[in-house]
Amino acid sequence: MSRIRAARQALGWTQNDLAQRAGVSTRTIHAIEKGRPCRQATKRHILNALGVPWENRADYFTVAKPVRRDKSRPEAGEVRSA
Repeated sequence: MSRIRAARQALGWTQNDLAQRAGVSTRTIHAIEKGRPCRQATKRHILNALGVPWENRADYFTVAKPVRRDKSRPEAGEVRSA
C-alpha cells in the first residue's frame, strides 16, 4: 500500500477529501496512490494537506529513475567529429 494512501486513511479521509484539501483532482490522488509520478508542486500540495514535512517526501513518493543518455547520439550543443 502506498504511504500516501496509508496517511490519508489514517486521517479518515477519502481520496476526494485529500484532493480538495490539496487542491488537486481526485484522479491525481488515485494515480499517485497507484505509484504514478507527479510534479514537485503536486507533491508539496499533498504533503502539506497531510501535514507531512517536505523533508520526508522520499518516504511518501517513488523516486524517479534517472534517464539514460543514448551515447550514440550527441547532446544539444555537442559537436561530433567525423
